[in-house]
Amino acid sequence: MGTGRQPDSNEGRSLLGRFAIIHRGAIVFVTMALCLGSGYCAFHIASSVFPRTDFPRVVILVDNGVTPADEMMATITRPIEEAMKDIPGVTTIRSAPGRGSAEVNVFFNWQVDIVQSQLYVLGRLAQTRPTLPDTATTQVYRLTFSAFPIIGVSLTSDTRDITHLWETARYDLKPRFLRIPGVARVDLVGGRSTEYHVIVDLLRLQACGPTLSDVTDAFKQNDLIASAGMHQENHLLYLTVVDGRLRDLEAIADFPVKVVDGHPICVRDFARVVRGPEPVFNIVTADGKEAVLLNIRSQPGGSTLEIAKRLRWQIETLRRQLPSDMKLAFFYDQSLFVRESVRGVWQAILFGLILSVAVLYLFLKNWGSTIVATLVIPMTVLMTLVAMKLTGLTFNMMTLGGIAAAVGVIIDNAIVVVEAIHTKLGSGVSRPAAVESAVGELFGPLVASTLTPVVVFIPLAFLTGITGVFFRALAMSMVFALLTSLVLAVTVIQSLAVWWMSVRMDPAIREWSMEGGAVLRLLIRMYEASIRVVLRHRWITLGGCLLILLASLQFYRRLDRDFLPPMDEGGFVIDYQGPPGTSLAETAQMLRQAEAILQTVPEIASYSRGLVHVWPWRSQSRTRAISL
Repeated sequence: MGTGRQPDSNEGRSLLGRFAIIHRGAIVFVTMALCLGSGYCAFHIASSVFPRTDFPRVVILVDNGVTPADEMMATITRPIEEAMKDIPGVTTIRSAPGRGSAEVNVFFNWQVDIVQSQLYVLGRLAQTRPTLPDTATTQVYRLTFSAFPIIGVSLTSDTRDITHLWETARYDLKPRFLRIPGVARVDLVGGRSTEYHVIVDLLRLQACGPTLSDVTDAFKQNDLIASAGMHQENHLLYLTVVDGRLRDLEAIADFPVKVVDGHPICVRDFARVVRGPEPVFNIVTADGKEAVLLNIRSQPGGSTLEIAKRLRWQIETLRRQLPSDMKLAFFYDQSLFVRESVRGVWQAILFGLILSVAVLYLFLKNWGSTIVATLVIPMTVLMTLVAMKLTGLTFNMMTLGGIAAAVGVIIDNAIVVVEAIHTKLGSGVSRPAAVESAVGELFGPLVASTLTPVVVFIPLAFLTGITGVFFRALAMSMVFALLTSLVLAVTVIQSLAVWWMSVRMDPAIREWSMEGGAVLRLLIRMYEASIRVVLRHRWITLGGCLLILLASLQFYRRLDRDFLPPMDEGGFVIDYQGPPGTSLAETAQMLRQAEAILQTVPEIASYSRGLVHVWPWRSQSRTRAISL
């Protein structure tokens, strides 16, 4: 018969404390290594306003000159819609045809692989291409948060024309910006590329002999580059090329159109050639001047903060290289909002550290206990960054909010464990015994109190749709922080406590000290008095709680409802639509009055305006302003 006794549950739990004491060097080393690794993760985790996601939507943009809207619908949008309908996972197809342009949106369910679905769309579009007009061009994009510009840069000048600005932006600025890691596209808005106008004098043309069709055919057949074959000589193979491209005004003026009676008829004989801008249907300004805007879009995994940092360095370099009359300025910068969000989280952590130090020292009057509890808080946050890097999470509004919300529980776990060890030390036991005893008593309640919010937030990670996209990031970051704080509370705190925590006091006053200091004893007396009053008037207390509950229900019904809290990015947008038929010049003249008002507001740092013609030939303007 066995005579062994069953081990006490607290004795079994104290094994964790004994393990932390024996292996405290290894535990601290691993913890410090992970904290140092988090420094690398902090600089290599992508940052953005919203969590990284792929919406189940593919957008097809079609451009076909100035074709009427009804013709666009019959010849372009309807064939595309019919081709897309049998793609697996398609739920809805919506199209918006206009004069010369159309937008076809293909919506999928949230269970599809959107990258594969985009390939399906491209395949169907390639099959449909022979049935579309030859002049139609298409572009296909997958809708993500990175589809929207993260930074906008304007290029203006007081002396140079808009074509010169466009050439500088296209051939100097855009290639530099595209070399920045994480940048996906740089779109030019506004400006006009250069073209050459051949202004024909019909009387002189008639006297020379050629017709207008001869002129256009000559340009089409000769203004090109083509291979003339290969030539082998002296053991070498030569590729011969005929280059008939026209590069400047003189070359166009000397271009022969037709030979009449053995004499070539050149363009200068019947026309004059001038350099001018191509016709466009938009007007773009920045700070009241004609401008070229560069919209920088990030890759799906790009870091907004890192792109903005490198872009600012590039702009500072360009400002020293560009002519002095050219001005580069930001008219939109999303990184400012991201940077403020990151700063807000670190401020919350720092504020929590300061409060925890003050409260711990105020109640425990022991710097060793205070330092041990304080060190665990930044360790938890740093190790959470490692988990975020391994799982592909990014710095965004939701993950940063999850970390900030978890700081309260992190501090609570550290304070509870440190206070328990301090109490054991105050009773006169040794530090190893105090650590083992405290862990044995607190392990169960500590795990339960930490896992309670974990099991509340874990289901949010399994939500689908746009709600799941946002709250999955919030839930995962908070869960990582809570579980990390639990592990550190039952390991690192014990390891550090054996080294640093100690309580020295006179045995005569030890019993009196265990009741707490003056502040704690005052709080205990106030709490005791309030509890006695509540228990003496139980029904009044329950009635008051019921009234509070009913009042909260009334306030709940009156609260505003929204998916996300209001955000202030430090800017605003003004949209204006003119009456149908209004010209660009007339609309621009009216909007100069709005610009004059903006210039009188001292808080506005910069602004830009885009004016375009939209179907049905209505002038539409969008003005974006950034405040200081």
